[in-house]
Amino acid sequence: MSARQSEHICVKFQSAVDLLARRWTPIILQLLLQRRSLRYSDLYEQLQVVSEKVLIQRLKEMEQAGLIERRVINVTPVRVEYELSEKGRALGRVIGGIQRWADEWIAPPQH
Repeated sequence: MSARQSEHICVKFQSAVDLLARRWTPIILQLLLQRRSLRYSDLYEQLQVVSEKVLIQRLKEMEQAGLIERRVINVTPVRVEYELSEKGRALGRVIGGIQRWADEWIAPPQH
């Protein structure tokens, strides 16, 4: 492998890590992997510790990255649902691997 190819691989890997390392992104992905789609209000309710501003920002970033799809349902009141794209569903193996690793190696927090 040439130095140029190696550099390209490192840049792509770092870009992926940067995307997935944003606070709340992996948890949002995990929630969407568990269900086919979730309404915005359901996501917000399940992530009680995240502000609306941050949740909206993460969802926009994930949509721009092609990980999720936003669907507006024209009912009164308007409903917005999010579901994983094919690209987002492909992260299931990664998220599942992190979960298995955490189950084996991370101690539960002591309260």
